[in-house]
Formats: sequence, C-alpha cells, structure tokens
Amino acid sequence: MKKIIFLLLFVCFSFSFSQNKDDKRYFPVEYILKTSSDTIKTKIRNVGKFSNTKYYVATVLLKMKMRDSSGAETWVEPKDVEYIKITDENNTTHEYYASAGKMVFDNGFVEILYEGKNMNWYRFFPHGGLKFVGTDFLIDGRNRKIINESGFFNPSLKNSLKVRFAAYPDLLAMIDSWKTDDDLLKILELYDKKVG
Repeated sequence: MKKIIFLLLFVCFSFSFSQNKDDKRYFPVEYILKTSSDTIKTKIRNVGKFSNTKYYVATVLLKMKMRDSSGAETWVEPKDVEYIKITDENNTTHEYYASAGKMVFDNGFVEILYEGKNMNWYRFFPHGGLKFVGTDFLIDGRNRKIINESGFFNPSLKNSLKVRFAAYPDLLAMIDSWKTDDDLLKILELYDKKVG
C-alpha cells in the first residue's frame, strides 16, 4: 500500500512540476491581426536567446506559436500581425506595431521608443531572417522623413543630433555624455519642450 501511495504522489508531483515548467515558456500576449480589428488575448511561446524562460525579441520575429486557455495551439506569421503586446517574466510589456504604418519599410515590426511633436524614435526589427538586433531610426515628427538611421554603416546618432541641436548648448552637452537609451529619451523630451 505504501508503494502505491508513494508512486501516486511521485506521479502527481512530476506532472505538476512539468506543467509549471511548460507555463514559464509561454508569456501573456495581446495581438491584432491585419485582417481583423479584434484584440486576441492568449499566450505566446517565448523563443529565448539562452533560455526560453527569459524574453527575447526573436519571439515576435519568427513564426509565433500561440496557446489559448484550453491548450489549443495555433501558428501566426509575423507579417499577418498589426500590433502585438507581450508581458515578459519580469512583468515588463513589449509593444510592437507593423512597420508599414510608421515607416517606409513594410516588412517588420517597429518598437516605439519615443513619439514627440518634432521627432520620433523607432526601433525597427525586420521579419524573418536571422537578424534579431533592431535598427534605430530618428524620424522628423512633422514630415515623417528619416533624420538618421543607426546601424553598421552609421553606428552613431550623435553627430546628426549635434547638427540638429546646434542652437541648444545644454542639449549638446547632454549628447556628449549620453550612454543609455534613457539618456537619449531625456534629450528628445527636452528638445520637444524647447522647440514647442
């Protein structure tokens, strides 16, 4: 009798532990398809860089595996998604929009880092491929033209911003000391306040 109880407890423990492990690979997601205006709330399988329990942008750039509350799974192509919002393991949300509505490129997602009256800052991620690093774009808020693109051939936005902000010495000093995305965000917010 003890063996049966022990075996039953072992099976129940193993089953419950495996379910928890499986759930950690799936994150809550809301998305809207280009063919519909309905918001779909479900879970998305994470494609991690080193671990499938830590969020990585490849989750939305490759074919996405969705799982609803009943356990049914469907595959969604990134090119079919208009908007997607994922809540990761740290309760941080990551929002991406189809690039066609925000930029001249129509084959990827855009993460909005800043939208102001005078300047917008977007991070572009192309669909497919094996490039999971975003390219940053500064876009003129009035005429929607690209001011600058970071990347292999133009690794720094600093020179472009120095030319644009030449009339504002305080912003030039901030550009020289800028090291993080948060620093650039503060610079763009101050520029919007100054220009009005």
